[in-house]
Amino acid sequence: MIILGTLFICVSVVHLIACFRRMPKIRTATKVLLMPLLCALYCVSTKEVRPLVIVALAFGWLGDVFLLFKGSKLGMLLGIASFALGHVFYIGEMLSGYPAPHVLMLVPIALCAVWLVFVYKKLIPYAPKSLRKPGFLYALLLSWTGLSALYLLLVTQKMPYLVAFVGGLFFMLSDTILTGNQYRKELKHGNFYVMLTYILAQSLLILGFVLNGGM
Repeated sequence: MIILGTLFICVSVVHLIACFRRMPKIRTATKVLLMPLLCALYCVSTKEVRPLVIVALAFGWLGDVFLLFKGSKLGMLLGIASFALGHVFYIGEMLSGYPAPHVLMLVPIALCAVWLVFVYKKLIPYAPKSLRKPGFLYALLLSWTGLSALYLLLVTQKMPYLVAFVGGLFFMLSDTILTGNQYRKELKHGNFYVMLTYILAQSLLILGFVLNGGM
């Protein structure tokens, strides 16, 4: 576990340096290693390996690969689809043990509505028309990864769900930066900020699963 954890951190740091200094070959080589390493680290760290988490990470890896084709609408669509499926599996795993609705579900529903208004007003209008509908659907699924964790935190008061919730927030921040960087105004070192928040998002989600013995 220590070896894998160290390797994951080292690859993440090298990748972020490559993003910051604009070294595309190193960025590509390290990006495709991130999710496999995190998946391996999850498998050796948790008391119970959950298949849905493995599948979610696999789709995250596919999304990483598809988004390497910068400027490709097909690559972006396939990337959105891959990450969307990843979020479906994360949400399914988190909510599988709590099928009964609770009045506290109104809290994440309200926050989801606020998020969707933000996406509709500030992000969607700048995306190509072919990506607007799938992008909006993705934004909905994206928000419910973190909001599912928030709902479980409110219901159970277990701190691992707080960790997963913060991971979900970083996911939302990462994709907000990605969309703004690609379709509104390109940020200086934009890829660095996208990947920093993305790595934090995936790592905190997985840490939440590990701390809760699988979720």
